[in-house]
Amino acid sequence: MEDMMETVGVEQFDIVDLDGGQSYILARATCHACSCKSVCRQWLAGNAEGGPQAFCPNADLFQVVKG
Repeated sequence: MEDMMETVGVEQFDIVDLDGGQSYILARATCHACSCKSVCRQWLAGNAEGGPQAFCPNADLFQVVKG
């Protein structure tokens, strides 16, 4: 998840600040259980920057944090 956050320009502390860390904990669990890990890894390998991707179940959260 950290690689995706870095690539899309989201800081860990910005997610934690939303609600005392509950969103961050849920996002970590969501990432861990994600069925798109291979798609994610391939996308990250080919992209140095970009916005949250539709395949990512945390994309909405990342977009909220980015503003």
